[in-house]
Amino acid sequence: MAEPVLFRDLQFGQEIYDVEIHGTGNGQFIGLVKEDGGPCRIAFRGSTVVRDGRRVALARGTMAWVEQEGKGDTA
Repeated sequence: MAEPVLFRDLQFGQEIYDVEIHGTGNGQFIGLVKEDGGPCRIAFRGSTVVRDGRRVALARGTMAWVEQEGKGDTA
């Protein structure tokens, strides 16, 4: 398989991110990106569109995090 244009000129390192994507059944999807062992997440939602005759998923992400036990406002 040919290298996708999206990956052109990229160097790859260690795999540390997990990505989970769920289709909603109507051409849209939601997903979550998380780093191994860290509280930070990127939550995203998007839809599929057609570009140059190919289906492409486009999404916009927002920062999210898991509140760690014992680490919060103590006031």
